[in-house]
Amino acid sequence: MKITEIEAIPYSIPYHKPLSFATGVLTHANHVLIKIHTSEGFVGIGEAVERPMIYGESQQSIVTAIYKWFAPLLVGMDPFAVEIVQGKLGQIVANNTVKGALDIALHDLRGKVLQQPCWRLFGGDGGEIQVTAMLSIGKPEEVAQEALSIREQNGSNVFKIKVGLDEENDLAVVKEVRNVLGDDARLYVDANHGYTAEQALRILPKMISENIEFVEEPNPAEDFIGRAKLSAMLSVPIMADESVPTLSDAVRELYNDAARIISIKTTRTGFTESRKIVALAQALGVRTVLGNQADSVIGTSASLQFGGGYPWVKREAGEFDLFQLMKDQVANEMLHVQNGKLQVPNSPGIGVSINEEKLKYYRIDD
Repeated sequence: MKITEIEAIPYSIPYHKPLSFATGVLTHANHVLIKIHTSEGFVGIGEAVERPMIYGESQQSIVTAIYKWFAPLLVGMDPFAVEIVQGKLGQIVANNTVKGALDIALHDLRGKVLQQPCWRLFGGDGGEIQVTAMLSIGKPEEVAQEALSIREQNGSNVFKIKVGLDEENDLAVVKEVRNVLGDDARLYVDANHGYTAEQALRILPKMISENIEFVEEPNPAEDFIGRAKLSAMLSVPIMADESVPTLSDAVRELYNDAARIISIKTTRTGFTESRKIVALAQALGVRTVLGNQADSVIGTSASLQFGGGYPWVKREAGEFDLFQLMKDQVANEMLHVQNGKLQVPNSPGIGVSINEEKLKYYRIDD
């Protein structure tokens, strides 16, 4: 079996409401569906996301990179030789979500050929994974009511609070969410590197006093020295996210004691590099949390497959709920949060198929 063609199909679906965080506001899910075709008719799918403020990638750059660089490298290769493919992908720098999507598409393809879900190929047991609900940036009362509504609707009791724009409002939001949800809710905050290290040291202890479990990416990703100092001074762990887009970045953060939790986003590290990060974390006794790039059902299903394949990952609540912000999906399947959990899909590969009519409707390159 050989790879014969790689397609990159950009599409755009509006959100029910804008998604706000410290570094920007998103109104649409601007994604690129990737299809890897083979000589025996099997097709693997993956999805890359546009995040210029994090990875410097746009839909246009993703599509161009695939057709100009990556497809010529991979066409003719054995789709099962994922480590060899990784070596090829590594010849091109950056392009994080392109590489992640291609790797996931290859694993989806393998699962379809073998008629097994990816979680089983990884050696896990699938099942259910607890879901972290992510809250929008906003006024304290609005964010708290959003959290309460989510808990009433689907039973979620783990919440991620977006901060990093305004210290006074950020602290008020954390206090109000805690007040409304009560002491049994599990909370953590994500500054999306919106504070300086000095600001973080001033404001975070006040948030931690509201029983915040950990802090995600408090200061700029490149300031690992400041983050290491913060890590030593705070009473809760720091979770690295934007600062760990690759395995080598995770090594740097952990070696310098800048973080004790690693956010794994399969959208950017695929399955192959993600499992190496898990191995590193497990060897060091470091927690891992499955993050979210505002993925669609496609990307979310891929993350669920990964979590269902590794007990070290599955034991932590994952950030799986942002697909619900999209007004529609190009996948035929749908995911449903129940009792604060999501079922890991059991169909072959990553467990989803494409609704070609919807893809045709939402694609934006024609």
